[in-house]
Amino acid sequence: MSWKGVTIWFTGLPCSGKTSLASAVRDKLNKRGYYVEALDGDVTRKYLSKGLGFSKEDRDENIRRVGFVCSLLTKAGSISTAAFVSPYRAIRKEIRNQIGNFVEVYVRCPVEVCIKRDVKGMYKKAIAGEIKNFTGISDPYEEPEDPEVIVDTDKESIEESATKVIEKLEEMGYIEESKPYFFKLPLYLLKELQEIADKEGYESIDDLLLKMIVKSMNSFQGPKTLSKDEKEKIKERLRKLGYIE
Repeated sequence: MSWKGVTIWFTGLPCSGKTSLASAVRDKLNKRGYYVEALDGDVTRKYLSKGLGFSKEDRDENIRRVGFVCSLLTKAGSISTAAFVSPYRAIRKEIRNQIGNFVEVYVRCPVEVCIKRDVKGMYKKAIAGEIKNFTGISDPYEEPEDPEVIVDTDKESIEESATKVIEKLEEMGYIEESKPYFFKLPLYLLKELQEIADKEGYESIDDLLLKMIVKSMNSFQGPKTLSKDEKEKIKERLRKLGYIE
């Protein structure tokens, strides 16, 4: 199993669906065995950028701080998702250059739809003048000029949009183009198991784990390749025990 450190940056209007999409992408990656670090606006405003306002300068500084954290995670080989309005092209370009392995996802959605989705009433307050410098109303959103992925959340389901992001990550070589492992294990353990599988000549981590289970049952005698029927019988037993879905 191979992967590269990368930051997946979700940008778009407030209520366009960035956080929901980032969560769906993480779920898909988790099911494949990848561990993903998540950053979003509410958390970073509370812990990383406390005291910053919403002027252009403060917004740029907020994104700059997030970009720095993402750059550290990416250099360390982690996959991270960042879901932020990040309305200005210049600062997005700055952090792209800083991070290097950077996949920009433009979460496109008409402002009229975003307003309908706004359960917190932020747009309503912005239209009434109660919130200043609100993106999409009293402050501009500068659309990405050349994002790696564009999703239209007013037309696509979250599943469809998340699949587009995963396919781009595969295409760019950040994750493997393979079916998810049916064993749900942390990434560090999958790395160790992959080394063992490669060293001992197993076809996949799944095969290695299946044979380890069979051996633990004192019933394995034979070649390293299990038949399809043997694999299905073992999987069925694991399902009944609740180890896999």
